Amino acid sequence: MSMTSARLPRPLIAMLLSSAASLAAAQSAMAPPNVVAQAGSISLSDSDVRAIVATLPPAEKAAAAANLNSLEQVVHADLVRRAVLAEAKASGFGQQPSTIALLAAAHDEALVRLWIADKSTVPADYPSQAEVQAVYSSNQQQLAAPTQYRLAQIFIRAPDGADPTQLAVSIRKAADISNRIATADFAQLAEQQSDDAQSAHRGGDLGLLPADRIQPAILAAIRNLKPGEVVGPVKTSEGLHFLKLEDLKPGAVPSLAEAHDRIVALMRAQRAQELMQTYLNQYNAKLGVTINQIELARIQQTLPR
Repeated sequence: MSMTSARLPRPLIAMLLSSAASLAAAQSAMAPPNVVAQAGSISLSDSDVRAIVATLPPAEKAAAAANLNSLEQVVHADLVRRAVLAEAKASGFGQQPSTIALLAAAHDEALVRLWIADKSTVPADYPSQAEVQAVYSSNQQQLAAPTQYRLAQIFIRAPDGADPTQLAVSIRKAADISNRIATADFAQLAEQQSDDAQSAHRGGDLGLLPADRIQPAILAAIRNLKPGEVVGPVKTSEGLHFLKLEDLKPGAVPSLAEAHDRIVALMRAQRAQELMQTYLNQYNAKLGVTINQIELARIQQTLPR
């Protein structure tokens, strides 16, 4: 009988197929989980990464979900943390009496904080839509985006504490600009005279700046200007500024839909603070704390200074 015509009995074929399937299943069960990151003997699987992200604060969690670099930094930091922890455990550091005492204190402090946080838990249904609406209606101006100012400047460097000779030169330069600024072209003067190289080549243009990013002294000087008007010199810690208001955009009040999530977050944070303070006040009243001021003063005198 030729080799090409030989056939295995069907029962034997079935047995071999069954054995192969069992072996594949066993190998699959023994295979390590999908490794996403590794540092030496420490590795993180898909489920490890997801568990790490789940414990992040909301802002960091959102950043990890939106940006691969942010997620990579989180994973890298956790690998380092695990490696340091493994080294500390292997060294026996965790068994030293001083370490045990510090760990116990840290554990107790964490437990107290978690307990207080639990007592400050805000109900899931707070605030109601009516409460959000009320806060929105009474705080629309506070919710508005800051006014934006498009400014140009001529900057004269005269920092606080400058050498008197340098300061005298800066003052003379500022006086010369003051004499010319009413009739000269502001942009051309900025290009020629401003010590701020970054804006000088743009005719002093600083772009559109929100009010909350403008130094208080400058904001006070430009707040009542009309587009096209100039003020200066205005003194700051860096020097003297001549400023031209090119344009301004009043801050728009957001709609309720746009402000809703922000209002809810602020209200829930405030309510949590109120609940925590109420709990602590009630607990203090219940304890009836008394302190021996004489003994306390005696101890204070012996404390290292």
